[in-house]
Amino acid sequence: MKKLFWHQVVLFGVLALLTLGRYLTGAVGFNMSLLWWWLGGIVGFLFVFADRLVYAFMSHPEEALSLRLKELFGKGKIINGLALALAEREKQDKLIMRSALFLVVWAILTVLTLTSIANTFSRGFMLGLSTHLVFDLGWDYFFARKDINLWFWQIRNVTSAEKNVFVWGTFGLYSLTVWFL
Repeated sequence: MKKLFWHQVVLFGVLALLTLGRYLTGAVGFNMSLLWWWLGGIVGFLFVFADRLVYAFMSHPEEALSLRLKELFGKGKIINGLALALAEREKQDKLIMRSALFLVVWAILTVLTLTSIANTFSRGFMLGLSTHLVFDLGWDYFFARKDINLWFWQIRNVTSAEKNVFVWGTFGLYSLTVWFL
């Protein structure tokens, strides 16, 4: 639960700091577009959790956790199923969105969003998605060192130096783009 708490602190902290910074520089006013941006950020952040459902229902439907989730969802106990997916998240180790290859896709989508999309909900969505992915990568890198290897499950063995370059490069890209989303 500690990580789940910090997820919320980071998301709302980033949104609040960016809103304050933009307001102080005159880049944003308090209007509907700001609310759409915040909503997009929250939805984008939550969207990463959907990866667990894809894992359970499509990628690995034969695993015990997946079967229990199907049973709960089949009985209409959706909240219980979501809680179970979050409580036993360490059993889901090959998630599509939590991989180095998906972070490359994320980088491309971020650049396309910055250069081509003016819709505030879409920009907020990418901000929320980015914040969640970078938070998870940072958490695994700094606090759950063994879990950093799970980000590279789709590719060959990666050296420690390569992991460091990848993680810090991702942090750098996030830092460069977050203000503009």
